[in-house]
This record gives sequence, C-alpha cells and structure tokens, in this order.
Amino acid sequence: MDSRHSGRGDFHTVYKGQSVDDLVIQYMEENNVPGMVLSIVQAPHITRIVGYGIADIKTKRLVATRTVFNVGQLTNAFTAVAIMQLKEEGKLYLDDLISSYLPNLPASWQSITIKELLTHSSGIPDYTQNTSFNYANHYEPHQIINLISNTLLFQPGTQMQVSATNHYLLGWIIEKSSGMSYQDYVTKNQIERMGLKNTFFIDNIQSIPNEVNNGTNPFKHSEFLQNLVFVDPTEPATGYEQSENGLEAAASMTWTSSFSNSGIVSSAEDISIWDIGLAGTILIKEPENRSFLYGAPTLDGKVIPGNAGWFFPGHKGLMEIKGALPGYSAFLSRFTDPKELLCVTLLANKGNLPDLDILARKIAAAFDINLGVPQREAFWSETIQSPYSVKNTIERVANIIQKQGGTVFAHIDHAAEAKKTNQHLPDTEVVIIGNPAKGTALMQENAAFALDLPLRIMATQDRVGQVWLSFTDPVKLAKEYQLEVQQVPVLKKILTALQLVCEKAVSAQSTI
Repeated sequence: MDSRHSGRGDFHTVYKGQSVDDLVIQYMEENNVPGMVLSIVQAPHITRIVGYGIADIKTKRLVATRTVFNVGQLTNAFTAVAIMQLKEEGKLYLDDLISSYLPNLPASWQSITIKELLTHSSGIPDYTQNTSFNYANHYEPHQIINLISNTLLFQPGTQMQVSATNHYLLGWIIEKSSGMSYQDYVTKNQIERMGLKNTFFIDNIQSIPNEVNNGTNPFKHSEFLQNLVFVDPTEPATGYEQSENGLEAAASMTWTSSFSNSGIVSSAEDISIWDIGLAGTILIKEPENRSFLYGAPTLDGKVIPGNAGWFFPGHKGLMEIKGALPGYSAFLSRFTDPKELLCVTLLANKGNLPDLDILARKIAAAFDINLGVPQREAFWSETIQSPYSVKNTIERVANIIQKQGGTVFAHIDHAAEAKKTNQHLPDTEVVIIGNPAKGTALMQENAAFALDLPLRIMATQDRVGQVWLSFTDPVKLAKEYQLEVQQVPVLKKILTALQLVCEKAVSAQSTI
C-alpha cells in the first residue's frame, strides 16, 4: 500500500514502496551507521520506538528503546525552555542585558540582551570553532571566554548566526537567576516534571545502574537474572567517527566543554515525551512565550527562519532541531499544525551525519504523504525544503559554492524561459556546478557519465508556495553507469559536500 492512503492509526506506513524499517536500514547501510533509534509521536501517543544496530561495537551491545545518546544541540531547546520558565517566574526578562547577570564579560558584549542570545543574533563568535577547542578537554569559565575573539561578528540584533557560545552563556544566566546549578534547574523543571527516566547530563552519565563496565570478556549481561534494576537497562551508546580505517570510538566529552549548549544525554522515548510537553502548558505556561520561542523572529526588518536552536523550513507548523557532536548525531522534527501532529526523533551513534532531516521527512511522509516532498524525485536525487524564495535559495547555493572555490558553470531560470514561449512554469531555477579535478576521473571510467556532469542543484516552488531544493546524489547516479567500486569513496565525498552546501543554503543563517 502506498503512503498516500495512510492515515492516523493505519499500520501501512510506506514511503515510495519502502517501509519505515527499510528507510532506516538503507540509510544506516549507506552511511555506515552502527546504531540508531527512531521514535514517532502522533500526539498524544508515542506510537513507535525502535532500536536498530548496535550501541557498542566491541561488546556488541544492542541499541534498545532505553539506549541513551548524547543529543548534542537539542540541548539548546532545553536551555531555551529553562529561560522562558525563569521569565514566567519573574526572575529575568528577555530584554535584560546579559551584563546584569554576567558582569565580567568582554566590554563589547555588555549591551547584548538575553533575547539576542536566544535568537542567535548576538554576533558573539562560536567557541567551538576555535582551532584549539577540544570536546574532550576540561574548561574553566574564563577559558571558554578566552577561546573567543572579543570582536563581534556583526551588530547585535541585525543578523542571525548560530553560535554555541550563546547557549553556553544562557546556561550561566540560568544559574545566576535561579540560584541553582543548570543541571538542578533543568532536572526539577523539565526532567522530573515530564517524568523523564532516561535523561541525564554528561557529568552524571556514570551514575546510571547498568552492566556496561562489568568486566566480562567477552561481554555478557548477567545481573538481570537476579536484579530487576538490570532488566531492560538504560545503557549509553558509544559514539563513533568515520576514519580511513573504518569506525573509531570518539573521545569522551567533558561537561564543561558542552554544558548548556550540548551536554544532555537522553533516549529517543524521553525526547518524544518532552516533545509532547512542549505543545501545551506543562513546560511553558503562557501562549505568548510559546509563540515567541517557536516562531520566526524579525531582525533588522527580515524574518529569520530560526530561533533558539530551532529551524523553520517553510511547511506550516514544522520546526526542526539537529544535534551534531563527535560520535553522535540527533534530529527532532515537529509537525505542530493541529491537522498533523506528528514528530520524528532520530538518534545515532555516529558523528557528522548531515542528512538526518531527509530521512526524517521520508519517515513522516510514510505516515502522511502530505508531510513529504510533493514533487516526484528522480531516483538519483535528494530534496530538502527551503524557507527562502527560489531565487534567494539558488543565490545562496551559488555564493557558498563560489566561496568554497567551486565553479558555477551555468544558472538557468526555467520559469523565465517558459514565459518567453507564452507558457507558465512555477519558479524553477537550476545551477550547474562541478569540480573538473574530480569529475574527469569518473568520465574516464565511463564516458557516458558526461551526460550528467557537471552536477545540478535545482530550486522549485510547489503549488502551495513551498520551495524545495534538490541535488544530484552522485552515488546513486554512479550505479546507473555501473562505475567500479573504487570510485565510491570519491563519490561519497562529493555527495557529502553537496549535502553540506544545500543544508547551509537553506539554514537560518542570515548571510552566506
């Protein structure tokens, strides 16, 4: 059964002939992901939680529903909720200067407000982008500040650029205004309030009762036979990074390197429970506070499709947030329109997975075809949504490619060309891009590949005004040309580069 027939409660959840399991398994195989967990919310129900693969390669521990992962920048959303809760308690105001709470900050930061931290419009550089920064190191507060240039990237309140420093500073403000540690405040007002049994912080993950370090060789669970605590245990997934030698365990992260920006560890089920709590008054009481947090702000006269770590791709009511850390990737999408109310959580124990949003969109479409990509996609392409116009989207793509040293060979406006023949076509523009240093080898192996090189990126508008950005998947395309397997690593690098270009082009970042 095709997904267009699926409705709420229909167990035929299929997207273009593939079941949800098929979609996840194919993604894991293509991206060499050791373990992943999926959770589906059809509010108020959590209708699916599935673990795939292994949580630890050495011990062969399985990913299960209570396996916990570092959720990375999903922590931003917990931090933002805490700020709004303190606002509702009357302990802070969004227009307060951050210097009122943190007086020892650099002079150039003194006039920045809490709101500008939340909206990532402060102009403060990202401490994690300093070449000397390492998530495995311990940092004192002054050392975090010292990682950052005192010079602002732009005038506060005029642009948007995500910076880990913003939410790190918000964590300090939470501690100062509440009189509690960040962990204690979030635990009391979110974790305990929502009954989250499998949500922790990097600095207390070792306190979870389990058999992960029981010393058996080969590893074997045994305590569950005598002690109920170890039945269906909460266990951390080991994070992995791809290297030339395969998957290698990522170094352990410290609490002080991540803190209120990326320091939460959780299960997909807990993220889903917390996600349901975002919808009503359980976490944030006042409608105007929820509207602010989950709505697009206006900066310097421009609507910015992102706020407090969330991204708004353009589909009515859709909000997304990603987590990306060494060894871990996370993604949460929330379709909040009352007619839809579907959320997808994906947690994986491999870092640098750039396209979980594409997988999540396909999974959502398996439950409701209206949540997916509307146009028919070519077998060898992938598509993401853009919050910008077709023209602006393509301009952003071209700017990124050129700044990276790539070549834009041509820019075609199909709608304009159609108009010249007295025909109508929705806004559709294509850029033809490439790098001869890489493409030549592919054509040497199969000259017919020249028909599809250079590669193309297309932006088009659908019948309801949504904009979609599609790009060629060279790995899938190569299968049509039966290229030798030794070309696959090169093609995967090209694919990753294309994905990153397109993800950046549709991001909430003001300037590209």
